[in-house]
Amino acid sequence: MGSIWFSKKAFLYFGGAAVILLGGLIVVLAPYHYINFSVIESDQRTFEIFDESGYYPQLEVSVSLRPLNQTTVYIDLSIFNNVTMSTTPVNLTLTEVNQLQSTENVIYEYTELIDLAVGNYTIHIDSVEGSTIIDLGLNQVSDSRLYIVSGGLMNIGGILMGIGGYFVPGTFLPSDSDTIIDWGYEEEKEEQGN
Repeated sequence: MGSIWFSKKAFLYFGGAAVILLGGLIVVLAPYHYINFSVIESDQRTFEIFDESGYYPQLEVSVSLRPLNQTTVYIDLSIFNNVTMSTTPVNLTLTEVNQLQSTENVIYEYTELIDLAVGNYTIHIDSVEGSTIIDLGLNQVSDSRLYIVSGGLMNIGGILMGIGGYFVPGTFLPSDSDTIIDWGYEEEKEEQGN
């Protein structure tokens, strides 16, 4: 009788659990820098572009809003670098093309990618025409998708290992008779008989 730690069933069960935990750890360690604000005209918020491994000097500016009685919404933003004092204007125009099709309410969503150097920034909502409250998302471009896909695939692999362990013939724990023989009780009985 071999040890349960060296059986195929135990390898698939415990190996699958280890792969799932490792995949989850990879997802948790993904470089992810996302900030979401609910803003109105003349609001301003601060954010930072990181200079770390896995991050890139680009910013995804995402807006989600409910238009008022008109079909076109104009949003003017200014991104101000707090160190170099430079300003990057961002002009967004949302129309019916940007409308989400799967909702009851009319909601527009739009994303624009902007190149920004590393540093501290302030974003100012200069003007909004056609809406009042805007959900503004700022997401620094990073390798997060690579981490999430890798960790997710590892989780799927770990689940498949666990399922495979279920279908491998044999038992996970040894039976009572195998345990008694393995612990040496059989030998003691033979010695008493002599």
